[in-house]
Amino acid sequence: MRVALVVPPWVRVPPVRYGGIEYEVALLADGLVERGHDVTVYTVRSSRSKGKVRGIFEEGRLSTLDGSRIDIFREGVLHSIAAYKEISLEGFDVVHDHTWGEGLACAAFTRIPTVHTIHGVVDERNEAFYRTLSKLANIFLVTISNWQRALLVGLPNCVGTVHNAVDVREFPYREEKEDFFLYLGRFCPEKGAHLACEAVRRIDGRLVLVGKLNERAEWEYFEREIKPYVDGKQIIFEGEVSNQRKKELLAHASALLVPLQWDEPFGIVMVEALACGTPVVAFNRGAAPEIVKNGEVGFVVNGFEEFVKRMKDVHDIDSRKCRERVVEEFSKEVMVKKYEEVYHRIVGEEPWSTRRGSSVRTASIQQDKKSTKLFSR
Repeated sequence: MRVALVVPPWVRVPPVRYGGIEYEVALLADGLVERGHDVTVYTVRSSRSKGKVRGIFEEGRLSTLDGSRIDIFREGVLHSIAAYKEISLEGFDVVHDHTWGEGLACAAFTRIPTVHTIHGVVDERNEAFYRTLSKLANIFLVTISNWQRALLVGLPNCVGTVHNAVDVREFPYREEKEDFFLYLGRFCPEKGAHLACEAVRRIDGRLVLVGKLNERAEWEYFEREIKPYVDGKQIIFEGEVSNQRKKELLAHASALLVPLQWDEPFGIVMVEALACGTPVVAFNRGAAPEIVKNGEVGFVVNGFEEFVKRMKDVHDIDSRKCRERVVEEFSKEVMVKKYEEVYHRIVGEEPWSTRRGSSVRTASIQQDKKSTKLFSR
């Protein structure tokens, strides 16, 4: 098939450091090409892929903008308009959109079946947006966790869940661990780094803190909640590190600490740790239980006291089972195959869900006749 992948213009594909969506798209694009598909990635031109790369901006826009909302909105809209204008003329079989509203608004004006992966939060406002969008039959939603999909129950165009993935070969497997815990993630209250610090202090352990820290809110949180713990000995702050250093830390840590204070839709860092044979101790929020099989590759806990208790039990976890979990459920190969199945379904090469009762192409024609009712009184 001819496949177009549309990505926001904020970070190059693959990312040099921070960029979860861009990492997933890089894996997907290369995997699809390896399976014989013709792939074009609409991103920034400095990106690298086994597929073709198209874009109106040379570099990731986050490095050139001042961060104001109106600028980000404008740059995203310009990028999406340019991408979908070319897509509509190029004869693609399917479009896979990884933006948000700006990309889907453009997709609604094409007749090309469009898959949209929901990478972000499904709150009340976003849910209403997706439910309205479900009236446009050429757009089909994929969630990144079953927990996320449950929030969209009843949507006729929510076609399944495809978990995010890693290229397992990129992550060093190590069974012999060192005597330190690792926190890896953005520094914000929702990620709970302050709880990781307090838990490590409770058991007189060691903790290395790594993650994104460049926005004002992140600095304010760090100064208020994290800096008082950092002493360079028991609790060490390394900031945003290279991919190589990140993998070294993941492979050597005795466990990854994920004290979530929000319902995260996925959490790729947990998969990265498991790929290195490193167990995960996570709060029972969002998709964490889908990734961490409790008692087998780590622990999923229901409170701070249990979090502290389970940190002492991580040496009982078999590193081989951690790695096997990723190979079987969260590898690049598994993700690419599942998306390929979704593409085949929505372009009519395989029977569409009996719940809809017809192929997608037939549904599109029928829906075109109804679409004007969206704006009728």
